[in-house]
Amino acid sequence: MAVVVVALLASGCARATGEPASPVSKGGAAAGTGWERLPDPPLSGRIGSVVTAVDHRVLVAGGWEWLCPPNADCSFPDRPPLRDGALLDVTTGEWRPVAEAPFAFHDARAVALGTTVFVLTGCRGTAACDGPLELLGYDVDADRWTELGAVPSPAPSYAALVPVGDRLLVLADSDENGEHPDHLYDPDTDRWQQLPDDPLPRVYDRWATADGDRLLVFGSSITSDPPVKLAAAYDLGEGSWSRLPDAPGAGYQVWRSGDEAWLNPHFGSTGGGVLDLRTDSWSGFPDPPPGQGQDEAVDLAGVIGWGSASYEYAEGVVRDTEHDRWLRIPERTPSTYDERLTALGDALVVFGGQRWDDRDGELLSETWIWRP
Repeated sequence: MAVVVVALLASGCARATGEPASPVSKGGAAAGTGWERLPDPPLSGRIGSVVTAVDHRVLVAGGWEWLCPPNADCSFPDRPPLRDGALLDVTTGEWRPVAEAPFAFHDARAVALGTTVFVLTGCRGTAACDGPLELLGYDVDADRWTELGAVPSPAPSYAALVPVGDRLLVLADSDENGEHPDHLYDPDTDRWQQLPDDPLPRVYDRWATADGDRLLVFGSSITSDPPVKLAAAYDLGEGSWSRLPDAPGAGYQVWRSGDEAWLNPHFGSTGGGVLDLRTDSWSGFPDPPPGQGQDEAVDLAGVIGWGSASYEYAEGVVRDTEHDRWLRIPERTPSTYDERLTALGDALVVFGGQRWDDRDGELLSETWIWRP
């Protein structure tokens, strides 16, 4: 992920507050609201968009216009997904429309390599987006989409898209319903490489991160009791796997920060761990934020440090690994859900979503930024 400096926006945009977010207090609340509203894009309100940071810019593309109350069971909308998008220059606060995608998509996976955003989606010809996975590329500078073809078969219906140096990994998220191979894509040669099967048993909640010439893959064991997170490393040069020590607990997501990989306890204060990538040894998860007991649930929204960040949620607790402290993402009022987010340097940018007041719902086209 590129390390960028997020400059102050040009005047004219609304501000929630000028106060930065503070470390978590003894009561678990951060001082100030800490959120800044950015100018609205030339897009309709929506959910399920791709939101991806590229240098000092943020791409918003696709999504669909679907209102559904919280915790409700709703049928798919009558309207198809969307193909349009827009690009925000965060240093100036200016938006510009972008070329329409080759086909509409929603809830796709996307990452940026250089100035190209890659989108993984199975939405061609199906509103449910359960078709064969395809890869699209959007060149931010040229304002041009490219169809890069289907992921080699067999591929899972859902997979993660992970940057690995100058390549991309399509990672199957689970082995619960059978093994699915992982694939590396090289944009320079437009070629796919199927990885050999990893040495882990059948696992779920698979996550991956790059560590120099290694690819680290983690998964929660299906058979172990109590559950535990297993780990393996793939040497990209030698083309071989090796097992890594098991994590102290089951956890959920795994995020890279500096020379460490952080395993989110996921609502269990003793279920996480920290993997030192220099020694491949695990240590226990830090104590929960002040004001939360050891028996209370802890779930990370992400980790920040060393000029970059990984965010999974737009609310909750964040670990600042550089300064060895906890931060809490301030609440936004009125509250929203179904927004999409990206990390811009160590800042958190959120777009869209929906807001409900009693029986009335509203699709949003708002963009907000939190700078920790």
